[in-house]
Amino acid sequence: MLLKNFKYNREDTSNVMIELDPSLKNLLIETISGNMPSDQIEALGQMLIPSFSIYELSGKGKNFTIAPKTAAELLVNIMIEKKHLESFIKLLVELDEETIGGKEIHIQGLEYFLQNLANIGYIYDPVKRKVIPLKKDIKQSPSWGVLKNKRTYHFAVLSIDIVGSSELVREFGREKMEKFYAFFGSVMRERLTAYDGRIWSWAGDGGIVAFTFKQPELNAVQFSIEMQRIVLLVNTNARNPISRDVAIRIGVNAGDIVFLMDTGRMVSDVINLAAHLEKGGANPGMISITGKVWKELPSKMQDVFSPEDDFEGQSHYRTPARLDQF
Repeated sequence: MLLKNFKYNREDTSNVMIELDPSLKNLLIETISGNMPSDQIEALGQMLIPSFSIYELSGKGKNFTIAPKTAAELLVNIMIEKKHLESFIKLLVELDEETIGGKEIHIQGLEYFLQNLANIGYIYDPVKRKVIPLKKDIKQSPSWGVLKNKRTYHFAVLSIDIVGSSELVREFGREKMEKFYAFFGSVMRERLTAYDGRIWSWAGDGGIVAFTFKQPELNAVQFSIEMQRIVLLVNTNARNPISRDVAIRIGVNAGDIVFLMDTGRMVSDVINLAAHLEKGGANPGMISITGKVWKELPSKMQDVFSPEDDFEGQSHYRTPARLDQF
């Protein structure tokens, strides 16, 4: 990266004082060192502190090779010491996606760091161009509060459907079914939080749920299994307004998707295949997953699924028995 060609305004970004716990600090160090060599890390620091030198801080001569992780650790420590952490985060965000020397810069893992930063109560506001205290819960945000519009990310997505919903509406009436949908949705959202998933679209009787960042395939499958197991509790819960047992079916796929803030407008073969797999490859009480998802699972989780014939030209696996019955 030709960082010396990047112009940055060094004025203060905010009055907030962020304290990083050891794990979040280490994540920031790893994000920087995983994207830049040591000389570029030094150049990055000099945008905020012109006198910053990895050699002076390390006590090494310039003929000594300093590892990127060491350079990144020196940089993060000095930013914290000089109270420039908020400005430094702003610099990273604005450098990300910048075109320098004809090349677009993409800092891999930055969104994951920002998502963890949001978990401790701070978020970068692109309008104010500042790091600000988080005033709303981002656990419901389809973008996790950090994904950028029209950027490509890797996701695991699942399509979930309440089987026979039209028949249930005819039997119990729309008003009672809407109460059931609200109850089912509250149960689902509560469990979804544990796996850091997000609802991208929902129509009462089903929709699309997404996972990203760390191990999205595993999180999607674990959530799917838990939802199938929870159906029994849903059916027997006193808050359930209908007297008939319901069943759900789930299809899971994974791949790169161009993210849009208006998630309902996203068009993706990855999402489409998950929806088709749910409708055509998953029976009530079961889960179907593509080969892409299966390959990312640990061996014990893989054993939960059995191989099936190709589906729309893709290998796929399915639970051999219903998971909602004991």
